[in-house]
Amino acid sequence: MKGPSTPALFVAVVGTGLIGMLVYAGLFYSKARRTIPAPSEMDSSLFQSKEKAEQAANEWISLGGSYVVETLTTVRRTVPLTALEKKKLKIQNDQSMRRKIEAEYSVCLDKAETDLARELCSFGPREGMAVDELKIPQKKTIQDRKVNKVEYQRRECTDDQELRSFECIELEVARDAVVRRSDDDEAIPIKTFQQFRY
Repeated sequence: MKGPSTPALFVAVVGTGLIGMLVYAGLFYSKARRTIPAPSEMDSSLFQSKEKAEQAANEWISLGGSYVVETLTTVRRTVPLTALEKKKLKIQNDQSMRRKIEAEYSVCLDKAETDLARELCSFGPREGMAVDELKIPQKKTIQDRKVNKVEYQRRECTDDQELRSFECIELEVARDAVVRRSDDDEAIPIKTFQQFRY
């Protein structure tokens, strides 16, 4: 049995290569076409100019409404003591000193063996009396708790000039909601994406 002639073999090889190239080209162009939105998809968000796209994006932002973030902060500050506060502290200091004197006098009487020693207990050493008088502070630290309120838009957009589009997001938060947060809270998640192309 004779094999295929040279011309027939050449046609078969060339034909197979041509079909392969056509298949590759078809796959390439079909993939390229998939990255370009269909006209029906573009109509709703493709605008004739950047100004019109920006106007539509701003209108979309305003229709989304806003929400408020409340942040509680604590501020510590030092203030001078009032005359009344100083007087109260002096009374407390005097009472504390009196208790110490009475305790020392009692210990001295217990240790005294003669009448003279007992009399001397009244003039005994008063350790720490001068130091205690110096312990009355002149200032105090107070804490102020302050609530900061900041209003934010639920929707926001950025102009991506490379994509020729306003890339927009809407956050997962109710309209007019009040969000109370601290420093370690996570960011509000994104609910939807929106494009305004030009």
